[in-house]
Amino acid sequence: MCFSKLFHKQEPISPESLEPQSTAKIEGLDLRALLTAAAPDASVFMADNWKYLCKFSDIALFVAMDINNKIDYIAEEYDCDDFSFRLKGQFSIPGWAALALGICWTNDHALNCFMDEDKKLWFIEPQNDIIIDTLENIRLIIM
Repeated sequence: MCFSKLFHKQEPISPESLEPQSTAKIEGLDLRALLTAAAPDASVFMADNWKYLCKFSDIALFVAMDINNKIDYIAEEYDCDDFSFRLKGQFSIPGWAALALGICWTNDHALNCFMDEDKKLWFIEPQNDIIIDTLENIRLIIM
């Protein structure tokens, strides 16, 4: 018997091959209110009328599999805003694009953020995949 019939090449798993488990839908106005409460000094821009609140595990798995953090930082050419836009773009695929995940800016830094099913705002540093729950001086959120 041919070995090729016994064994098949396993394709690597990519974020695009997964489906998020998030099912908690939230209206845009309700999400805006949560974001404004979490970041009262920030301007909030909502691109859609509704989103799905995120399961933390979905986001952590996707970010762990994404290679965005492997790219070299180049000041003014590929810096924090570029990392955050690229990660948001990675999530902008069918199945994932409707999640409550976006980009935020502080006084001097850009990164990503998401709202989980417990209605807690989290922040992703796309340069190293660290997820934190506290951030100061948030000025803008685009979701």
